Amino acid sequence: ICQDEARRIEACLDALAFCDEIVAVDSGSTDGTLELLRARGVRVFEQPWLGMNGQKDFGRQQARGRWVLNVDADEVVSPELAKEVRAVADGGEAGPSAYRIPFRNYFRDQWVRRCGYYPDPHVRLVRQDKCQWDAARPAHDRVLVEGETGALRGHVEHYSFESLDDFLGKSRRYSTAFARDAYGRGRRATGWDVAVHTAGRFFKIYVLKAGFLEGTLGLVIAGLQAYEVFQKYARLWELSRFAPPTEGTFGDEL
Repeated sequence: ICQDEARRIEACLDALAFCDEIVAVDSGSTDGTLELLRARGVRVFEQPWLGMNGQKDFGRQQARGRWVLNVDADEVVSPELAKEVRAVADGGEAGPSAYRIPFRNYFRDQWVRRCGYYPDPHVRLVRQDKCQWDAARPAHDRVLVEGETGALRGHVEHYSFESLDDFLGKSRRYSTAFARDAYGRGRRATGWDVAVHTAGRFFKIYVLKAGFLEGTLGLVIAGLQAYEVFQKYARLWELSRFAPPTEGTFGDEL
């Protein structure tokens, strides 16, 4: 899935040369991404944003193969992972219906080994007929799997955040999606929830996940992660305390 990723999507595409086809689901690019994709023979579908999982499952439905590997524009498949995926795709019917893949997450160009950022496994290789992304959940990846889920050893290089501003923009979108989804499911938040979840996330990332061993980078990541959680529960508190937002407030930014 992509939107306005012309500056970095070619590295992603280069690493997918082993695939039988590449399907891109674009949610409104205006920076030349569409032209670049088509010039490289990618099957492109223009689809207004359905939420992260809805968008990914739309892409799964367009794929022709029995196996579907999901990657985002800021992710690069390692050569080791490419070999494993090819072996799974060329194998028989027996075995898992999906596979978890470890991620190496980067802040700018620095690999973050701690803070819970590695190995950070995600279900990304799925059988077309046995799995689907849960479109009812708009935020982070959630795959519904019929059958066993295995694990691969090769990793995805995830260039998560190009800058602090990039992180803050993403966390704003994620926290908005979380609050709207949670409120719709009947969850509510108080000031206590805001405080406890925010402090808990900082402690988890900086202490329990050894973020302090990353130096200043670990401190910054712990603070950013805590701020994202603060936004999630503050937005849920706002929905709980006041009437749902009208046009022009945070609820309309997705």
